Amino acid sequence: MLATLKRWLGAGPTTAPAEAPAAGTHQADSAPGLVPAGEADIPLLLEAARRAEGEGLSPWVLRDEARLETLRRSLEFVVHRGLWLQREAGQVAHWQGRLLALRHGDGPVLGMLLVCRRDDEAAWQLRFFFIAPDWQGRGHGARLLLAARRELRGTPLQTRLPLAGAAPTSLEAAGFRRMHVDAGGVASFEAPAQWNDQRERTRGA
Repeated sequence: MLATLKRWLGAGPTTAPAEAPAAGTHQADSAPGLVPAGEADIPLLLEAARRAEGEGLSPWVLRDEARLETLRRSLEFVVHRGLWLQREAGQVAHWQGRLLALRHGDGPVLGMLLVCRRDDEAAWQLRFFFIAPDWQGRGHGARLLLAARRELRGTPLQTRLPLAGAAPTSLEAAGFRRMHVDAGGVASFEAPAQWNDQRERTRGA
């Protein structure tokens, strides 16, 4: 029965579920693309946010299931309505929001990012991004960010995050400039609206 199901689904040779394709395999032959994430992709981001929190790198506090569920509902709102719920002065503001995923066609999600902005602001705020553990160490962080810059072309992209971890390296490889570092070691980065797409493609490859 399992073999029949695999034939129906077009499954290839059996590999360990956690094993990522090696460099040079068929999935590496074509560049991954950035597409809108779906509701089924949200658990991947939530798990990445929990990993980041354990390393002190998450923009959210997710110490209990209630906070995690609130974030889940907010991400669902982005997926279905294109709006991010942002607390401002004790009230909830509705910002533009986009949840995007990097993937090879119908293959697995390599990484994701969340961007949002107020209607009266030109710059998008990069709230969170990650590369799935099985795909780390291959330059996909820079590819994800370069793809986002192409997708959001014509507007600056800004973010703030700790200098610890691999994220700053991916940001700088994708052409983000480090603007300021505060006393707590949190840096501000910005990618300008105008940029040399071909040069950044080469740098992030």
